[in-house]
Amino acid sequence: MHPWLTLLLLLVSVTSSAQIVNIEDKRKRLDSLGWFGQFDLTGSYVQNRNTVLTVGGGLRLDRLGRRGNVLFLSDYRLVQVSGDNAVNAGFGHLRYGYEPTGRDGWRWETFGQAQYNEQLRLTLRLLIGTGVRRRLYRGPQGRSRAYLGLLYMYEYDELDERSIVYRDHRLSSYLTLRLQLSPTLAVASTTYYQPRLLDFDLPRISTVANVSLKVLRTLALTSNFSLTHDERVNRDLPDVPATVVRWTNGVRLTW
Repeated sequence: MHPWLTLLLLLVSVTSSAQIVNIEDKRKRLDSLGWFGQFDLTGSYVQNRNTVLTVGGGLRLDRLGRRGNVLFLSDYRLVQVSGDNAVNAGFGHLRYGYEPTGRDGWRWETFGQAQYNEQLRLTLRLLIGTGVRRRLYRGPQGRSRAYLGLLYMYEYDELDERSIVYRDHRLSSYLTLRLQLSPTLAVASTTYYQPRLLDFDLPRISTVANVSLKVLRTLALTSNFSLTHDERVNRDLPDVPATVVRWTNGVRLTW
């Protein structure tokens, strides 16, 4: 892993083991201007015939302005079985959104991201992109809503210790839904479709569903399921599965 990326991931460590980082399920509806912070932490230790250590955690910061918004995320997850890494992945993400005057429901967004995943042979991924996000539906008090995003993205990938390098121009499109079932229970889902521009044969597809149950004003139980399908990486690295599934459960502390 690159030294500067290691430093970034150690400074702030939400779990990630798929090749697509789903930013939509990490958005937060803020009711006032200013800063918002959120901290996630999971961990376990099991010792029988093997020793299994699991550590995961994350920190996010939001800055809500009258027209402009900033979102920063950083993520790290480690699972060791008898000293060998079964999961070792993380990312850092920075996004800026601007809502033009007189364009209700529209937002222009720009983002950058760095990512790695040892088990999927992803040594380094760098992303930079920009595009529009449109609100399709907003329920009473904004608790239920739907959005469509269409963005251009440039992607640089190093795989298998840099033996394979991709430089791609992609369309990053997504549909996200959120439903507030009660004051304490919320469900959400997002589906991404990311084909290479001018070559739609092997698109990358990802879907995420999550549930959040608030037990205290600042504490919630969370469950997240994700599935990512990427045939291109599997074609070039047959030992990397084309479909990756992740299911995680944890607690979330907000302030």
